[in-house]
Amino acid sequence: MTPRKWLLCLLATVLLTACSSPLDFTKEASYAVPMDANTSLGGLAVDYMEHAPNEGTGFYPLNDGQEALLARLALIHKAEKTIDLQYYIYRDDATSSLLTYALYLAAERGVRIRILLDDMQSRNDQAMASLSSHPNIELRLFNPFENRAMRMLGFVKDFDQSNRRMHNKSFIADSAFAIVGGRNIGDEYLAANNSVDFGDFDLMLLGKAVPDVSEQFDLYWNSSPASPVESLIDEPTSISQTDIAHWKESLNRHFKNSDYVASFTNLPLVKALNEETLTFFWGSASVHYDLPSKVYNPAETDLMLHALDQILTKAESSFFLVSPYFVPTQSGTDALVAAAQNGLNIIIITNSLASNDVFAVHGWYAKYRAQLLEAGIALYEVKVDPKLKKKRSWLGSSRTSLHAKTFIIDDQEIFVGSFNFDPRSAFINTEMGVLVHSPEFIDAAFSELDDNLQKSTYRLSLNEQGDILWHNDFANITYDNEPDASVWLRLGAWLASILPIENQL
Repeated sequence: MTPRKWLLCLLATVLLTACSSPLDFTKEASYAVPMDANTSLGGLAVDYMEHAPNEGTGFYPLNDGQEALLARLALIHKAEKTIDLQYYIYRDDATSSLLTYALYLAAERGVRIRILLDDMQSRNDQAMASLSSHPNIELRLFNPFENRAMRMLGFVKDFDQSNRRMHNKSFIADSAFAIVGGRNIGDEYLAANNSVDFGDFDLMLLGKAVPDVSEQFDLYWNSSPASPVESLIDEPTSISQTDIAHWKESLNRHFKNSDYVASFTNLPLVKALNEETLTFFWGSASVHYDLPSKVYNPAETDLMLHALDQILTKAESSFFLVSPYFVPTQSGTDALVAAAQNGLNIIIITNSLASNDVFAVHGWYAKYRAQLLEAGIALYEVKVDPKLKKKRSWLGSSRTSLHAKTFIIDDQEIFVGSFNFDPRSAFINTEMGVLVHSPEFIDAAFSELDDNLQKSTYRLSLNEQGDILWHNDFANITYDNEPDASVWLRLGAWLASILPIENQL
């Protein structure tokens, strides 16, 4: 070995060890506190359930980003005992700071706060530890990188485990209400970003499914990959009055000239929740999730994919899929084609190349489009259109991107969660979601489907030569190439499609 190679090897060894912190910090197990009907939220839940059908789970759809944030804020403001939240992405931006500040105020009035975040996103460890220093707040990172200064070296040291992330998303207040779905916490997910708006979907739940969401949270919270943030830094400090003042000033700077939160108390959802007039749909529900051991012992772990397979094989007449990152693989494509040939009506909505924020995903999905279309499967791709702004968007959006993850079978059952139909969700990341039997909700959702598809998507077809066409049925325009996408973006997607990376997408 030459002196230069020896020096590089030594440097790599130092980087992989010297900056790492031992992840052996003592942590105590804790669990959800059962719902108390004497709390404000517990009393609301009991009142709603007394007048509900027998199915047991009520849900309210949250498809507007601003409403999704304000629903969380409303639950935080009304919580009296506990708040648990679990996310893959939790940004350090305006809406995230607003939510964190609300959580801090809840902790100040005695609410126990448990925050579980995946460690893929780079955050300020000291700031998280300061928040966690509050006696009523505990923050843990799932599958944390040992080397905090050079996190990417974790992939060099142990790619398989570092590559496995917690993609679950849940929010539970006083064990009475929960929010599950595909939405992360950040401006782009909550209609507060002026460059991109992720169209997303959550369900606010009450009733029988909520304890199952809490059970899922507890399982991850007490699992071995969940590490207290204090274990990752040397000298955590407490939140100071200066920090709080900075918080307030930052939030005021972001929101004082907008009506994004100014109308909080007047928002129909918040008023209806307080007045017990919020209209919930009702149905039987089941919560599904991967086990945390999918991260550290995948070979011995039963996958949520298997439960979804059993659900999907029961479809008799129709399958409606919304998946932003859709990589069906050849085996999945063959299964969809076979189902279509056996009479199943299949509709798939995913991102177009221009609206997809991961062009490699689109490159691999594109390999299967023609085969799906030949089988009679209906494909729609989301448009990029700055004119399609959210009704209550804070700033409007110059680019829309689909992020919702849901499917409907036989117009009877709807699944909402974090699961993308791609290899990463199936085999690498942990996922969760809820399956609800609610023909009433599905009928209401489908009543405007055709109009929404025309306005928001391109309909794909094949011409006589077998080439793909994109139809803008709203404007009566047809394209023979990826619409709204530059030559360079098309080239990038094509190059990604020839790389051996499908199992990582």
